[in-house]
Amino acid sequence: MRLKFLPLLSFAIIGFALSSCSIKNEVNNLDPAKTIAESITPEETDPTSKHTETNIPEIQATLNETVQENNDETIAPTFTAPPEPTATVDNRYLPEEWQSWPIIPTLSPAMIEIYQLGIDLGNNPDAFSKVGDCQIIPEVFLGLYDDVNYVLPENMKQLQETIDHFSGSFAREGLALKGGFVFPTVFSPLRADSSVCDPGETPLECELRIHQPTFVLISMEFRYEGRTAEIHEKYLRQAVEYALSRGIIPIVATKADNFEGDHSLNRMTAQIAYDYDLPLWNYWLAVQFLPGHGVDWERDSYGFHVTPDAWLVRSQTFLKTLDSLWKEAREAIEGVNSN
Repeated sequence: MRLKFLPLLSFAIIGFALSSCSIKNEVNNLDPAKTIAESITPEETDPTSKHTETNIPEIQATLNETVQENNDETIAPTFTAPPEPTATVDNRYLPEEWQSWPIIPTLSPAMIEIYQLGIDLGNNPDAFSKVGDCQIIPEVFLGLYDDVNYVLPENMKQLQETIDHFSGSFAREGLALKGGFVFPTVFSPLRADSSVCDPGETPLECELRIHQPTFVLISMEFRYEGRTAEIHEKYLRQAVEYALSRGIIPIVATKADNFEGDHSLNRMTAQIAYDYDLPLWNYWLAVQFLPGHGVDWERDSYGFHVTPDAWLVRSQTFLKTLDSLWKEAREAIEGVNSN
């Protein structure tokens, strides 16, 4: 496939108040060793990949010279015409089927190429970044995995290698991650940290330049006036294309809530994942087994915030996503280098 973008601390929070999202205090009391998603495993949620092979070898004519001896007579060489090229069947999940996309995604061949490009550009294979708002700050999302006292539940021990590999990225306060951030914010140089960012650099550009990750989670869920699927799509595409241009694999995600009323944001996110052949972490599906489908209806009637259990599922299933994608990329690159 010809790439389109080559140019281009625990959950125990002590005395912390999350004003931007007003996250419920129950999050502080979560047992970090609890496995809400213990029935969710990559094997169960990651069926046979539907990604299409993108590197189609060119069909070349072959000349078969068949020399046969028959009563001391030689048959002249014969030409065999090449087979007619056939269209590659695109059997990926369709955007309109987003509710049935697996929770844990796989990497497409195109993203393997992006990963290799990033390594060639000097990206750090031990780092990942997060771009988003209060929904993915370390205090409620992934931060516990950088806590030296944290112990994985017994049925998740196989993920320790990934925690060790990406140590330092889980609780990192990224430069494009902050409570109250919205998509326009991460594209505004005025909101960049001037102590570390270059003049004119946006928070997104600054984060990816400084941390040099191989993966970046882009998950901007904060509700704000004027947020529509169309506006959100414009910004998400810009963020995706910028990451790809730097050889960084964007991971996009569905959300648990349906604040907009028609699931248009999740549908749009799936469309972008489809268009760019990106891994989509289907968080929406991961919380469907929870009461209220993970939405904290007691807290607000409009259904934007999620429950403490849904927060735990969020961290656990993303860790499984990161584990799956990183190991898949590593094996693919090792396979190429060994040949």
